[in-house]
Amino acid sequence: MTDAVTVDVRRSGRRFEAEATLDLDSSAKTVWGTITDYDALPRFMPGIRDCRVLERQAQGRASERLVVEQHGEFRFLLFAQSMKVRLHIEHRHLRVAEAKAVEFDLGPLRPRAIEVFEGRYELGPAHAGRVRLRYTAVIGLRLPPPPGVGSFAVRHNLEAQLRAVVAEVAQRSA
Repeated sequence: MTDAVTVDVRRSGRRFEAEATLDLDSSAKTVWGTITDYDALPRFMPGIRDCRVLERQAQGRASERLVVEQHGEFRFLLFAQSMKVRLHIEHRHLRVAEAKAVEFDLGPLRPRAIEVFEGRYELGPAHAGRVRLRYTAVIGLRLPPPPGVGSFAVRHNLEAQLRAVVAEVAQRSA
């Protein structure tokens, strides 16, 4: 398994673009099963308390579209904000899982809500029989966070989530 999880975050105004690449000692089937096991996400993914697939529709033999609702919280240092998000997700089996948030509910922070969230997992071969997992995300806020805090918070949360994916893949591979 890869030792370090490092997320590169670039900020442009209120928009953050994040990217991480992990080489995992596992089969593509195990990695895919981990990142698309929405019922299990609350068990291993930090910040997710509940995750439900509301709709699932096949799009040919190797593709499907889902509507997924997640409840959880965004944490940063001593700050925690409850949130509910509805995602449209497209799966291209064993290759790409791409999510786009279509609805956010951040309670009292609604006016400061996230404007856009798009996340994408891509699986590909790595050297020596390993699987390469590439994660990219675009996060846009309605109001800019304080300087320096936004990129750090995005990096911190995404690294924690990807470390959880790595640990779960290792457990499922054992």
